[in-house]
Amino acid sequence: MKYFVPDIRLATELPPQRSVEDKFGGIPWGLKSDDWPKCSDCGHSQSLLAQLLHDPVRLNLGRAGRVLFVFQCNHDPGMCSTWEAGSGANACFVLEPEALLDQMSSLPADEPELEHELRVVGWFQREDGLPESLVPSFFDDDKYFALPEETLDSVSGITRLGGVPAWIQNPSEAPGPRWRFVGQLSCYHSFFVPPATEESWIWTDPDRGAGRTHCAAGPNFGDDGTAYLFLRDASPVPEGRLFWQCG
Repeated sequence: MKYFVPDIRLATELPPQRSVEDKFGGIPWGLKSDDWPKCSDCGHSQSLLAQLLHDPVRLNLGRAGRVLFVFQCNHDPGMCSTWEAGSGANACFVLEPEALLDQMSSLPADEPELEHELRVVGWFQREDGLPESLVPSFFDDDKYFALPEETLDSVSGITRLGGVPAWIQNPSEAPGPRWRFVGQLSCYHSFFVPPATEESWIWTDPDRGAGRTHCAAGPNFGDDGTAYLFLRDASPVPEGRLFWQCG
């Protein structure tokens, strides 16, 4: 099966953002103040994890111009239930292009912590070698744990769109059958082109895991965690769901 890996750059190494783009962290583009999610546990504004545009192959949101937003609360890490789907301590939602402003969003008054901003300049298409017939096995505990180790090892744990989930724990947390897995976010960012500037939160990967040159600290998903993104087709726009697992 095909999957897609982001080719990222430090936002500080690129020209100022002038339109909506695929990105991780920072301040979202075009999000109205009323649409910025607040944590239902603590009441504070959440932090942007990702902003991803519709693509008919890579991320099908059902219509050109739609954007997927992914947030979680960073106000008091570990105290709000950011790991739990539907908890209100995270948010995953799709907006129509008409609902977006043509400018950078305004930071809420309570100034949520910003994740390091990385912008996507392209996507690498890769192949995991798994047949479509195996997909149901990745959403059933018994079938999943019966899969050969080499099959599980072929599923990449890095941030990507498409393919099947690289579960850290088990598939039983996945939503029901009407939900489709669309991608995952790692707690580590992967650079495949070395950043031009040195940052304390970026380091060289001597093992070049998944072909990357550098790793960077990403969102707080617990101990080496991964967040999973699911969509359910609905009216007027698809519904989103986020949850994460850790070691």
